[in-house]
Amino acid sequence: MHGSRTPRRAVRQMLGRVGHVALAGATALTVAVSLAPAASAAPAPATSERDVRVVVRTTGRAAADVVEAAERRGARAAGRIGRLRAVAFDVPASQAERVRRALLRRADVRTVEVAHRRWLTEEPADPRFGQQKTYLDAIRATSAWGRPAHGAPDVRIAVIDSGVDVRHPDLAGKVVGTFNAITRSGDVRDLVGHGTGVASVAAAATNNGQGLAGAGYDSSLLVAKVADRTGRIFTDDLAAGIVWAVDSGADVINLSLGGPTSDQLERDAVAYARRAGVLVVAAAGNDGTRTEQFPGALPGVLAVGATNANGSARAPFSSFGSWVDVAAPGRGIVVAAPGGGYETADGTSFASPLVAGQVALLEAYRPGRSSAELAAAVVSGANSAKLGFARGLVDFAASLDLLPPASTPALTAPAAGATVRDTATVSASTTAPRVRLTLADQTRTVAAQEGVASASFETYGLAGAQPVTATDCSRIDQCAATAASSTVTVANPAPTLTAPAPGTAADADTLRAAAEAAGGAVRFLVDGSHRVTDPTAPYEAQLSTEGLADGQHTVAAVLCRADGTVCDTGNASVASVSVTRLHPTITKARTRLSPGRDGRRDTTTVRYSLDRPQVVTFRVRGADGTVVLARRLGRRAAGESSVTWDGRGGNRRLVRSGTYTVEISTRQPDGSLVGLATRSVVVDRSAPRTRAVKVSSSTLYPAKDRYRDTVTMTGTVSERHRRVWLEVRSRSGALVASRRAGRGDVGVRTLTWDGGTGSGRTVRPGAYRLRLVVEDLAGNRRAGAARTVTVSGQRLVRRVGRMTVTARGSLQESFVDECSLVFRHTEGKRKDWVGYYSGGTCSSADAYAVGDHQVRLPKAARYGWVQVSAYGGKADARFRDAARVTYYDRYQNLGPKSFRLAPALGTHTGPKVSARQHLFRTRVLRWATTTTGVAWYDVERYSVRFSYYVLR
Repeated sequence: MHGSRTPRRAVRQMLGRVGHVALAGATALTVAVSLAPAASAAPAPATSERDVRVVVRTTGRAAADVVEAAERRGARAAGRIGRLRAVAFDVPASQAERVRRALLRRADVRTVEVAHRRWLTEEPADPRFGQQKTYLDAIRATSAWGRPAHGAPDVRIAVIDSGVDVRHPDLAGKVVGTFNAITRSGDVRDLVGHGTGVASVAAAATNNGQGLAGAGYDSSLLVAKVADRTGRIFTDDLAAGIVWAVDSGADVINLSLGGPTSDQLERDAVAYARRAGVLVVAAAGNDGTRTEQFPGALPGVLAVGATNANGSARAPFSSFGSWVDVAAPGRGIVVAAPGGGYETADGTSFASPLVAGQVALLEAYRPGRSSAELAAAVVSGANSAKLGFARGLVDFAASLDLLPPASTPALTAPAAGATVRDTATVSASTTAPRVRLTLADQTRTVAAQEGVASASFETYGLAGAQPVTATDCSRIDQCAATAASSTVTVANPAPTLTAPAPGTAADADTLRAAAEAAGGAVRFLVDGSHRVTDPTAPYEAQLSTEGLADGQHTVAAVLCRADGTVCDTGNASVASVSVTRLHPTITKARTRLSPGRDGRRDTTTVRYSLDRPQVVTFRVRGADGTVVLARRLGRRAAGESSVTWDGRGGNRRLVRSGTYTVEISTRQPDGSLVGLATRSVVVDRSAPRTRAVKVSSSTLYPAKDRYRDTVTMTGTVSERHRRVWLEVRSRSGALVASRRAGRGDVGVRTLTWDGGTGSGRTVRPGAYRLRLVVEDLAGNRRAGAARTVTVSGQRLVRRVGRMTVTARGSLQESFVDECSLVFRHTEGKRKDWVGYYSGGTCSSADAYAVGDHQVRLPKAARYGWVQVSAYGGKADARFRDAARVTYYDRYQNLGPKSFRLAPALGTHTGPKVSARQHLFRTRVLRWATTTTGVAWYDVERYSVRFSYYVLR
């Protein structure tokens, strides 16, 4: 999974700015007693993750014989504590149980126990670690580092933020890829400072003797800059950053940003990461409420809330609720600052990268885990004290233990090559908390008890060589990639067929079959084809002879698993029978009817054919086999005949809805031979229902001007249906129009009416009742709830309007850097004018001043185009400074349409633009006036011209 990092896919072309989000954030040493090396032993090799250390307690001081016995069985002496009469051995996990049992049989051995592991609590040599210790100890990061779980340089954390100071002493050399989503370049200079802090929390250089320690320790960083110099982030840039990170080999993506809404592009980008197996971690936000913030609340995203430094309480600013998966400290977090400095910060923005660093440690500790498995380890390892979140404080060390173990269990039963039957028990010795055991296609994951895991499996239906495996698993059933395996032979005898007896003459409609077996289920077959499976003893069935030609046939019984899913068809008990019977056939019958008096599919006519003259009886049976109608039709000649059923039983009452079997039962006049032909018929007396009926508009304007000139009616149909139509009636109840659609399944159906009659003329203005009518497959018909729609005779008339607003009155907010100003003049000829002075306090080519303005247009049925003009000019006529006006689009993002405000004092008019593309909240127009570099510009007022439509 790691190795070389080639892009997984080409970066998608971004299709425009479609949203707006904001940055989310403004122990003691523990050691086991060491064992001295055995005097006679050579230095032992380092213990492998796949080894188990066992400690043997002897009955006397002399342990040489025990050491010799253990080494003969593959154990390696690891040390001895003479005063405690203890000798330690490293044993391959697959052999641990065998060695333990062998040693316990010795008279000079008291106990054999598995030695528990302990780890150092690591404190890195970073000068500022002392300031971090409280919150890093709270999430047991230091314990995890001591395991050791230091991450790995080939595990990459993508920080998608405001950029990063890649020259910062704690980040230099950590960043392995950069991308600027705004300029589509590699320049990620951090003009805000937020991203540098976030990156340092996730993966600052650790134990390097300077600065602070990063949660991800040795993990690498990918940096995508998605915030502009004002700190604003648009979701198209965010989406581009996510896609770039995925294609650049990110293992985890950190998003310390958010907002109260989402859009499809953002959702698609997150889904792209999920499909690529990349876990997305996001700050829950600093709203202090339960309100969902995005992208943190999106499906599959690990949302992180904030606690105080020691993790004992939720930080008051943190968003919370069940949608927030886990929490991490978010107060007093030490972060790197652009330019090489450090500061302390609060916010979920800095809780999130702690968890992103945790994910990177987990990925390096057990490479190849899926994003879902990593997220499960983080969430399941978190504290159960929820603090207002779905789970509480994350626990780095606990999550490590929830990943798949590195050990392999030892299969102890059944023995390799053993022959098994009936129910077989699979057992394994293990050091893991749970073990996944399999026999053939059956799997069970069970808890280990005192180092042993066992499960019982049915062998019925299996035959021959079958695989048996055992795999170590964590407490949350994440299992290792390697398993112990062996093969057993399954040999269950075939069932004993007790009926029919060989040579039985079958001249009736059915043939009784019976069998005996030790367990499982028995399947009865006729000529090798499955007829009936009986899951419980005594095993028996009535086998229909319908469709069998006269002559010899075989009846067989085979053993199956209790649920009938697996059968040993190669091992059968077989009997030969002789069939001699009549052969009537049903040639045609309506298979679905709705008996009643509405004239729609009230009856079914059963047409049948006889191969010779026969006495015929017509029967109808319910699903349980009970006869609900029997009618003697008497003697019928060879050839075609028919009989009609009206859905009534012998008592002449309509039968209930359900599935019935119609039978043509025949016999020879002398009674020597019989025959049977059957067909299933569904009786459906319930009319379909239409729920959640609604219309798209209560008023219809049928004039063909694309303004509400159609109305749609939608409803959810409860069953499969033959047809559905929209019925339009006048106030008096007269049918005015009908719009029909064909067959459909359960679900939503939508039909449209354009105000026309059946002949195509437009109806008169007035109130009309609309309803959906549905007919099901059996002919039942029901009309849904009616809705009233008013048809209006009005149509749209075009107008042109103008609004004039002061620059001061329309100003909503401003964005400046340290060198710039957006302000209102307070004296002189330009009193109350707004000045946009970039480089107003210092000279800078990168300076900027932005003022956002907006107006709300008068109400109208529709808007056509809008156009902005500005009256203003250069503050000092000696300089030819200019400004620029840029329209916002309907998503409140700066769009491509703009125009220049020339230096000369006067009215400067921009282009007409589509109102549909640029108005948001129905009728609000927004624009930004900008100066850059060293440029000073004043505006007194703005005029907005617009075309609009009213109903007349």
